[in-house]
Amino acid sequence: MAETNSILGEQCIKSIDSVKSRIWLVFSLYYFIPLFYIPFEPWKLCGLLIAYAIFLGLYELAITISSRNVWQPILGLVVLTSITTFFTPGSATFFSYIGFLLGFSYRPRQWMITTGLLIGLILVLHLFNEYRFHFFAFGSITGLITIGIVGFAERVRYESRICQQKSREEIEQLAVIAERERIARDLHDILGHTLSSIALKAELAEKLLAQEKHQSVQQHLSELHQIARNSLSLVRQTVSGYKHRGLSGEVMELCERLRQKGFVVELNGEIPQLTPRAETALILALTELTTNILRHSKGDHCQIEFGKNDEKLFVTMRDNGEVECLVPGNGLRGIQERLHALAGELQSSINKGCEFIISLPNRELHQQGS
Repeated sequence: MAETNSILGEQCIKSIDSVKSRIWLVFSLYYFIPLFYIPFEPWKLCGLLIAYAIFLGLYELAITISSRNVWQPILGLVVLTSITTFFTPGSATFFSYIGFLLGFSYRPRQWMITTGLLIGLILVLHLFNEYRFHFFAFGSITGLITIGIVGFAERVRYESRICQQKSREEIEQLAVIAERERIARDLHDILGHTLSSIALKAELAEKLLAQEKHQSVQQHLSELHQIARNSLSLVRQTVSGYKHRGLSGEVMELCERLRQKGFVVELNGEIPQLTPRAETALILALTELTTNILRHSKGDHCQIEFGKNDEKLFVTMRDNGEVECLVPGNGLRGIQERLHALAGELQSSINKGCEFIISLPNRELHQQGS
């Protein structure tokens, strides 16, 4: 916690410059008001001008130096102001700037302690300055406290901004970690069962080859080849899913692919806004179904329909190709696994063509303003 406070303090000190502190130096010209009604000898007048120049230098140093060393120019300002008070009541102006630096640079407890000590110093200076300027103490203390509060308020504002920036960075970092985990999970889901199938088929083919059952070996090698191709296709679809253009854009692209192959495509319903993980899963599912239609369907018409009820949203994809039976392959099993991870499901049926219904819970709808 102490380290965090130190870091925040360091960043706040570096941010004083952005508070436009130099603009407020225009009010330091009040320092010269006593020159208009109090006669000063030339050497004193020269000394007051030198003191003002030193004040500007110390103030510039205070707003640019690191937080752990800011006490040095502040102490210099206190000493300078105390000495100048014996020559002009205009030094009361400097206490306002000291108050701002204390409020901005230190925690509340430190700020209140140092302010209390400075109030005591002001009262002592008020009693012993040779001009007996009646309003010196009032003006100095008022400026020290009120401008100190302004400095403290600026510190709180900047600390809040720094904390918000850190929170955004942490959220972005967590999002990157979550994305990496999602990629690892997706690749595991895709390659896990396919590599297991490849290993099993290869082992079985090896045993059959030893038994000289060449026809069976050829069949298993053909299946192994198909599994490998499907796996490669799924990996490519997954990678493209990470850089897709949104559900609407991908659906339009799939429709165009079907039209280029001679299909009449009918798109019904409103395409929903989904959470990122649901959108990726649905895009991969529709891509796989489209690939199956292009490879195996003998029809010429495809319908894609979006709908929902109080609990679920549905995506229906059907064609008019003649199919005697539907045997789920690795691609369809991969779709089912992805949807199950989201509490969704894939249903299929044969009725004057193939019909697939994808369902997802409504919680996967993207909430506006979230």
